[in-house]
Amino acid sequence: MDEITERPQREYLSQIETPTDSYVARYPWAIEMAKEQQHVFWPAEELGVEDDIQDFRVGLNDAERHGVLTAQSVLTQYELMIGGEEMWGGKIAQLFPRPDIRRMAACFANVEQNSHAPFYDIGNQVMGNATDEFYTRWKRDPILADRIHFIERCAGSFNPLEVTAALAFLEGAVLFSAFGYFKRFNSGGFSLLPHFVAGIDGSAKDEDFHSRASAMLFLTCRSERMDAGNHSPYQDEVLFNVIENLSSEVHAHELRITELMFAVPGNRTSTKTDVIQFFEHRIDVVRQRLGMAPKFSHDGGPIAKEFYKDLNTYKHSDFFHTGQLQYTRNWAKHKLRFIPKTQKEEAHVV
Repeated sequence: MDEITERPQREYLSQIETPTDSYVARYPWAIEMAKEQQHVFWPAEELGVEDDIQDFRVGLNDAERHGVLTAQSVLTQYELMIGGEEMWGGKIAQLFPRPDIRRMAACFANVEQNSHAPFYDIGNQVMGNATDEFYTRWKRDPILADRIHFIERCAGSFNPLEVTAALAFLEGAVLFSAFGYFKRFNSGGFSLLPHFVAGIDGSAKDEDFHSRASAMLFLTCRSERMDAGNHSPYQDEVLFNVIENLSSEVHAHELRITELMFAVPGNRTSTKTDVIQFFEHRIDVVRQRLGMAPKFSHDGGPIAKEFYKDLNTYKHSDFFHTGQLQYTRNWAKHKLRFIPKTQKEEAHVV
């Protein structure tokens, strides 16, 4: 008879961290978030990004093209890090081994790896930059590389509270400088890269949703630990000092990306000040989700107004406000023939 291996015994500090063999859902909000994510899954291949090739080649000037390439060099890297084993695809399910949390995490990982990362890769192919050298160019900037490694270290912690706080920033503030930069190509009187910007809209609303989920994990875990007497006021002070430092590093990270995007003068669609105001607003949004006071206290400037006006996130959110992500499914590539029941055994896809 095979030897039965029992789960190693250890002390768990909250219910949400405690493994269970039951499939009883204790966190219905996680189930609802999983359902919402499944409902709005968008295939990257159906956006038609390849139709933006003319805009990229001749519609953008040198300054704008430089900014696009700078932003693109880090976007896919982050999607793979967040969606893979480092985060939703592994660590979150390990730290919170509950069936409802794992279901939510699996849905998020699927979107990161099967919508977002392929979308950015398709964009890079259209722009002629889908190379190993291009995807690692951020490593050659010592300031940006240092910021990224700091965030990775926070996310690599085995403290669930530090990990979820870091993930809330990774999903809700990091790279929103790039999102805001791209959004301006399709607003303010400009109509450039419309298919790519549609994908940016979809990515941004997904990331904001994932940030909300990360904050929910953080608040739930912290509350349960405190209720059980497993999180003291001193530990809370230390925790929020870590998060305060993380907030500052995220600001430095986004500032560096912004400086690199605007390194070549002459951008017609946005200014460095516009982008800075936007990502500072996003940092404040995440801080407040984690129970902290805002640090910058402004409305995000002109990019925020356009960004939120044109976006709509899931029903949980009051943050984005208008219609669904607009893209057209190319059903010509997926023709289905519907035939009478009597012939259903001969049904096939053509």
